[in-house]
Amino acid sequence: MSTFPRVGRLSRGYATGQVDTFFAEARQAYERRGGRVPAGADGERAGEGPPSTGLPAARGDAPLDLTAQEVRAASFDLARHGYAVDAVDGALARLEDAVARHEREVAVARGGRDAFLGDLAARAGLVTGRVRRPDGARFSRARGLHRGYDVGEVDALCHRLRAYFDEGAALAVDDVRGALFRSRRGRRAYCEAPVDALLARAVEVMVTAPD
Repeated sequence: MSTFPRVGRLSRGYATGQVDTFFAEARQAYERRGGRVPAGADGERAGEGPPSTGLPAARGDAPLDLTAQEVRAASFDLARHGYAVDAVDGALARLEDAVARHEREVAVARGGRDAFLGDLAARAGLVTGRVRRPDGARFSRARGLHRGYDVGEVDALCHRLRAYFDEGAALAVDDVRGALFRSRRGRRAYCEAPVDALLARAVEVMVTAPD
């Protein structure tokens, strides 16, 4: 049984059936590799083994039937008296981190650490190449009255990403994963799709990087 809290009966949260199905499938993917994923929101950290839960982690000798990208792309309908969005999103973030760590273990076991780090550097290069561009020129602009993300706010996050990748500055992955920007129109806005794609790639690199 899930332990995600529900919103009030007149409020909207994530559809409970969809959330339960997703986390049940995630648990099965881990259990097939000898691990266990608690989906609860009350202090349990999804996908993490000892010491935080005392539960076994999945063996790193084979991929899961679940990828970090699939977790990142998970979405649920909104429904009355559904699960609290913040609680589910937090569990998804922890699950993504756990799956990414497993993917790293499999990659190192199969190809060696040097090959893994080389691939990671190549993926990081796609991020740094974009965030090193000048302010106002990192992404295409929205046209006419079309809406997009506030240029200044996106550039500000790109400054932090550049400092993280180039200088080793502190930056929490959740600050990137949960980034929100004000909506603007036309030349005051970056198109949303390329910004979202860049941030998703940055998160992918950050959660896969060695501790």
